[in-house]
Amino acid sequence: MSRAVILPAPGGFADIDEDRTVLDRLIAQIREAGCDDVTVLTRPGTDRPVKATQLPSADADADLAHLGEIAFSGDGPLFVACADLVASQTTVAAVLSDSSRRSGVLVGADDPTAATVLVERGLVTGPGPGQTRLGGLAKVSAAHLARLERHWPRQARGDAFEGVLAALHARAVPVNAYRTSGLEHRQVATGEEAREVIAAFEAVDMDAWRLKNAVKHDDDFFATYAVSSWSPKLVKLSARLGWTPTPITWVSITLAVAAAGIFATGWSWWYLAAAALMYFSFVFDCVDGQLARYTQNFSSFGGWLDMMADRSKEFLIYAGLAAGAVAGGASAPAAWGLAIAAMATQTVRHTADTWYAVLLDTAVVRQARKRESAPPSGRAAHLGERLGSASEQVMGAHRSVLYWAKRTIVAPVGERWLLLAVAAVAFGPQTAIAALLCWQLLALGYTTAGRTLRSLAARTAALRRPDRSAHRDDGPIARLAPRARFGGDMTPFAATAAAVLAAGAAVLAAALGTPPWVPFGLAALALVLAGSVARTDHEGILDWYIPAGLRAVELGAICSAGIAAEVAWPVLYLLLTVIALYFYDLAAGLDKAASPVARRDLGLGWPVRSLIALVAAAVAVATGPVVATVVYGVLAVYVASVFVGAVVAGTVRASRAAAA
Repeated sequence: MSRAVILPAPGGFADIDEDRTVLDRLIAQIREAGCDDVTVLTRPGTDRPVKATQLPSADADADLAHLGEIAFSGDGPLFVACADLVASQTTVAAVLSDSSRRSGVLVGADDPTAATVLVERGLVTGPGPGQTRLGGLAKVSAAHLARLERHWPRQARGDAFEGVLAALHARAVPVNAYRTSGLEHRQVATGEEAREVIAAFEAVDMDAWRLKNAVKHDDDFFATYAVSSWSPKLVKLSARLGWTPTPITWVSITLAVAAAGIFATGWSWWYLAAAALMYFSFVFDCVDGQLARYTQNFSSFGGWLDMMADRSKEFLIYAGLAAGAVAGGASAPAAWGLAIAAMATQTVRHTADTWYAVLLDTAVVRQARKRESAPPSGRAAHLGERLGSASEQVMGAHRSVLYWAKRTIVAPVGERWLLLAVAAVAFGPQTAIAALLCWQLLALGYTTAGRTLRSLAARTAALRRPDRSAHRDDGPIARLAPRARFGGDMTPFAATAAAVLAAGAAVLAAALGTPPWVPFGLAALALVLAGSVARTDHEGILDWYIPAGLRAVELGAICSAGIAAEVAWPVLYLLLTVIALYFYDLAAGLDKAASPVARRDLGLGWPVRSLIALVAAAVAVATGPVVATVVYGVLAVYVASVFVGAVVAGTVRASRAAAA
């Protein structure tokens, strides 16, 4: 359950009108945003009746002590506000409606006396010179409160609000910058100031403002010009009908399922209908997020579902195209092999994308604390710095030719769907998947080369964290393995890279029809190499690649064993897809800072799942393909059941906590 604490400020008792003070208004706004547990800290002798719990507090140090008592006395996030804050309901809700596990602070105050802060990559990294100013409203997530419990500050060294931010920065917690550009907000001293601020944001057409800001400013080319140019009309219609984002997501899923079903029938004029369904599925995929921003109806489950649905739909389309190619006379190994390769490439690439974002955020926070391991050194590191600067300049030239080229070369989702739809209609399903795979490999090579160089400049160990075994998805075997005696910054990365090469060789050997012991041996070697460094400190600057490498190792090992054992292609694809989606949930915990899955031990971990597949394949070689096909199918059902069960349990638990 969320809690809000309002810190004392003289301007809080300024009268807006005969019946309300600035503080009264702020309390009402916090309650309207969904937080009913509101505590107001007041200085002795200045307290006045308010519709909230009041707690006398002598000074800023006492404010911090009271904040700590309230923060650690229950569950849920803590919201901290200054009593003199005057802002629109939209601005207040921008902070309080964030249901993710992120922490953040409102910035952009129109007040020359407000404290200035540094903002980089959307993160507030600490006090410093600049134009960005604090806005007097912050959120500390429950996850970050747990990190602060033993390190809660005792002295404010200024005021309690800035003391809380300083505590977050001291523990290297990423602090998001919440903005509502165009809506004035300010900490006021008098009623006249308050009325001026209110008049300023009330003069804004709020419906038009919300609709404009519902559409992403930095979306990709296809989404910008083929969807967002008219999707706001659907957003307004959906809001008028009282729809919420989650049903819109399910509409998108349904359309994608229908498109995949048509593709699976074989190449015909009906593919035009499937292409149209794909387009509208993508439209509704954009609309659900736009509707959430327009109505400020956010939820952790909704953000998680949107991310998981995106990949589920795409992988389903791959399967439909593969089945359609086979129905049209193509060989099953070629069609399903292309689909598996496209799915695996996309999974590995997205895992790398997620952890690269973690690397950059970690580098920003650590450099702000002046704790980077060393300044960039060497030609590669300096080249990485120059690449980073060049990239920022290109992205700063919004909607220029270079801007669109940089965004498009990485094969964003809208462009991927456009390629699949057009190529499937024009050239057939197998050609469509092959074209997509080529683009994916080009994008993977492009991003890998640039990011490797930029990592050398960042010099940050992103995977050196207490929860790394969870993100590795090691499971029980890796936890029981002895700690490796060898070490070194590059050891985990080198071992994982070697494992990826062995897994790739295993798939190639199986596809070429070599004796089964060859792919089995290479797959086993990949598992040993990847697992050997599970308990080694991940201090290398390239270790952010490791989660993506482990995804490639498991998918490669299972795929090679399945091919060698002649597992039915649809069953093999199903198992790999279920495992890939299980990985995407791991990424959702980082990318969206939200996942309903609390426990992952029943998922067995990548080593156990891989070993089960290898053993089943070995038995099938000695007996018959049906053995491995059945085991692969059962394993797919098991992992899917565990995953869905964890999602349901987590969602129910979150609903009960919110209702408590």
